[in-house]
Amino acid sequence: MNFSIALRIDAFSMGEDMAKKKSFIINDFSKQINAYIKVRDYGNDIYQYLVSIDVVNPSEGYEHLYKDFKPKYTEYKALINKFSGDKMEIEKQFHYSIKITGELFDEFISTTETEGRKILAQELLKSLSNLDALPKKVKDFDKERFKADMEAFFKEQNLL
Repeated sequence: MNFSIALRIDAFSMGEDMAKKKSFIINDFSKQINAYIKVRDYGNDIYQYLVSIDVVNPSEGYEHLYKDFKPKYTEYKALINKFSGDKMEIEKQFHYSIKITGELFDEFISTTETEGRKILAQELLKSLSNLDALPKKVKDFDKERFKADMEAFFKEQNLL
């Protein structure tokens, strides 16, 4: 199984240099989690575990632009990129979004790399409750072991 993070970050509110730095931290963190998860077997019903993270601080009245992406399981979907014409396939993917906004946004952008990773770890752990939204047809996925492994990874990294 592959684990990945899709990132949307508010460079306007935090400044371009800070946005680049935080983007690098989040992308590096995603790669570390994937390396840890990829070698484990949780079953055959999820190939891709994708979390969209919005690190945003929308102005009042613009919150609607950053709605949560509810948990969604896609068994199979073929897509064609309308700009390049490239074919893409999504197979056995579980996808949802989380937000880092408000006070947590302020804390995240003002912390060290280690403290930022701690915030990400806590938010990702909380988000694992989204696994309860998996459809009944997903029978071959050990979500309890996946949750335990994620927690173990964060503990190994001294993030919890």
